[in-house]
Amino acid sequence: MRILFALFCLAFIGAASALETARGLAASGAPHLALARAEQLQPRDTAAPRWAEWEALRMSLLVRLQRHDEALRRGAALPVGMPQPALRQCLLDAARAAVAAGQGETARSYVARLLWQNEATPDEARSARLLVVESHVAERQGDTAFRAMLRFQQDYRLLESGVAERFVEALLDLGQDKEAVNWLASLDDSSASKLRLQLRNGLVAPDAVIALARAQITKGGGSGYWQLLAEAAAKQGNGELRIESLERLLNIGGNDARAPRAPANGLWQAYLSGAQAGANQNRLLAGDDTAWLDFAARRLGTSPYLARALFGYLARNGAARETRHGAQLQLAFSLYQDGLDHTALQLFSDERAGPEALDTQARYLLGIIAETRNAPALAVRFWQGLAAPPNAGAEEWQVRLATMQWRAGMGKPAVSTMRALVKTAKPLPAAAATRAVALARDMLGAGKADLAEEMLAALLPLTGREHARGILYTLGGIAESAGQSARAADYFLRSALGGEPQTAPDALALQARLAAALNLARAGYKEDARAQLDWLLKNSKDPAQIETARRELSRL
Repeated sequence: MRILFALFCLAFIGAASALETARGLAASGAPHLALARAEQLQPRDTAAPRWAEWEALRMSLLVRLQRHDEALRRGAALPVGMPQPALRQCLLDAARAAVAAGQGETARSYVARLLWQNEATPDEARSARLLVVESHVAERQGDTAFRAMLRFQQDYRLLESGVAERFVEALLDLGQDKEAVNWLASLDDSSASKLRLQLRNGLVAPDAVIALARAQITKGGGSGYWQLLAEAAAKQGNGELRIESLERLLNIGGNDARAPRAPANGLWQAYLSGAQAGANQNRLLAGDDTAWLDFAARRLGTSPYLARALFGYLARNGAARETRHGAQLQLAFSLYQDGLDHTALQLFSDERAGPEALDTQARYLLGIIAETRNAPALAVRFWQGLAAPPNAGAEEWQVRLATMQWRAGMGKPAVSTMRALVKTAKPLPAAAATRAVALARDMLGAGKADLAEEMLAALLPLTGREHARGILYTLGGIAESAGQSARAADYFLRSALGGEPQTAPDALALQARLAAALNLARAGYKEDARAQLDWLLKNSKDPAQIETARRELSRL
């Protein structure tokens, strides 16, 4: 009984340590890594110790990474009787996800559960009340949102400037300028919110606002100043400044979920009006798309905002398909070169036409941006149906697509793509093999050992020695986890023997030999196990391996 209790304590301590490590990763700015760890290590049984704490961390990371649909799915599946305070934290995060997804009623239902069915702390209740306000803002219910703000202020009289700014920004976005004045005195004099409110009410001239906003941006001011610039430019009739501001705002919104929402449609409209004004000023004839495209290309270096306005206009309104495609590629590539990759991604992912209407090269580029920026669903959307680009082999391209499908939660399409690849039974180039093995290990990390084993076994004859040893070692680990000791030993020993025969054994060979020995012993093959352990004592210089080998030999 004491031994069982000690083992339980060790397991509990190990689980706690893993959870704290994941929390530390999240706090240190590595949320993707923390989420991957949570997905791998969270117990499958909802009744397991610390499952609820893992779930609270997982929900917060999903919201932080803007994976709101997944957070909502998990929120809807929260088990009855889940321990608190983890349950309360999950309900708050589910409400946040619902607000971000524009599902105000769903958000309020989670808030109601928190406030009326659970004993929310004062801080949790306050956060929940603010989420009610945000839920009405998300539904563009201006009057209802305003009344909720007033009730919040009545209950929490001393509002922080950040809350007051959020109220003002939300009301201004909803066209409730007069109502926003209620919090004018609570705003900092140099804040973007106060300047924007004063601009709306004619208290400050556009020229002065532009100068102040530029100064704040130079000092590192946030996205609110770009939004302020966009509104001042609109009042001033400065099309190029409006385009610059909206491009920057859309780009920041892709990097920072807290930035003001800047719909891509607003930038498309700015391109349209900017192109028409620029064409008139430069005497470009309506309908002469070739002249417009040529003029835009020549002005790209000196007037990038005018050039992109013309490209944007032609990307949607060019008479010929070739003109539209050329403009799409020029626009996407220009934004990418200027460091506005999120702008390009959001602009074209929000486009009214589907990806099939876009230029092929632009789709490749946009998919690469999405891949780099960890937006796998968008990468799949842009790449689906495309042949391999000139700079990538067909096999590598297929694996890249499958990897994006897997990371986007499209498990079945990812597996289908990989099965089609390995079915050809053609040897894989090194780059494709590296990506394919990494994808199989992602499957293993996500708890899909059966799929990982299937993929790795199929890849084994298609890869060279440099990958085969690692594949064999991973297959050994899968078999070991399944309690298949003899099979695991076979894989491990094949991995150990797969090195260069003329060279000294490397670290993988030594580790694989030890793993093979342990599994041979478990399988009852004591003489075989003894042979591997004797070999280790002769060849290893690692004190820990030598000590383990001696200990295991004494047990045989």
